[in-house]
Amino acid sequence: MTPWLSRAFTTAVLGASMLGLSGCESLQSGLATPVLRFMEYKVVPPTLASGDADMGCNFALATAPLISSTRALYADPSMLESVQLTSAAGCSEAQAVDEELRYMRAQRDKKPDEAMDARTAQKRLLERTALRQLQAHQLMVSSVEKKYKLKYGESCPRFRKDFDELVYLLGTISGLQAFTNDVAAQQVVGVPSDIAPKAEAALRCLDNEKWWGVPLAGRAVVWSMVPGGSDGKDVKGSFDKAMSIGEAKGVRVAHVMAAIAAVSSDDQKQLRASLKRFASVKDFKASPEYRLIDQNAVLQMQNISDRYWTQNTGSRTPVGRLGKFWDEGSGNAPAGNVDNFLN
Repeated sequence: MTPWLSRAFTTAVLGASMLGLSGCESLQSGLATPVLRFMEYKVVPPTLASGDADMGCNFALATAPLISSTRALYADPSMLESVQLTSAAGCSEAQAVDEELRYMRAQRDKKPDEAMDARTAQKRLLERTALRQLQAHQLMVSSVEKKYKLKYGESCPRFRKDFDELVYLLGTISGLQAFTNDVAAQQVVGVPSDIAPKAEAALRCLDNEKWWGVPLAGRAVVWSMVPGGSDGKDVKGSFDKAMSIGEAKGVRVAHVMAAIAAVSSDDQKQLRASLKRFASVKDFKASPEYRLIDQNAVLQMQNISDRYWTQNTGSRTPVGRLGKFWDEGSGNAPAGNVDNFLN
């Protein structure tokens, strides 16, 4: 036997022995863990710094199965999976909004068949969205509880790195979104109703200044959606404070949450105020590190505005008119005058 063949044979025997005697778990985990670390440290940061929300959600759709496949190699991709599912939910949620707008237009035009079809399509997409958001929430909770040896919503983790803290925040907000989207989809997913109070408690663990005012805004959303939750609470003041922090930090997620709360309570005055404030922040600069998250907020506010415009005019918000309304005499083209929109 030649020296090269001898070495190859010895290597093969040792490899087989290691797999047979020690089990394949440690070896396979050793192969998968560097992949996850590469994704966390080298892929996620530039993705968050990008300004293309559509690309971000499609990237999540494409890579989520790859991330999940490392579980078969005895790695734990839960935190990355949570981020991917949160982002992927943005794709299906945007599609659901399009179907909702189609439903509104069909109703205005007295087309019952099309309205029913659009509503069915919307509910299916909301179901998919709620399921992704619930899975993102559950993966975050299980990972945090295992890693930090605690019970989510009962005690606070002492985070070892910002990535874990970010996933904790996003996963908590995803849980709240899953609940509201499931309600809109006629509760076909079955998102547990105790998510809201647990999320409110969990958000107290986060630094409000560090995370753009979102922890306070998230708690204010819970106060506004739970019966009796706003008793003794300054909901409006909390949203105002959270939005001010977000404007200073370059991430305007708190504005979205204030607008969602206004829609839920049918408070049109507050809805308009939230949209106006979002669109008119003076000298606003998006956070270079979290530009994608602010861009997601832009798209969500655009969706909220499009719903409001379509309900009242039959069409989406005109280009460049976010934060402005059809009845304010601010130079908006009247509904139905297509030439004015094209010129």
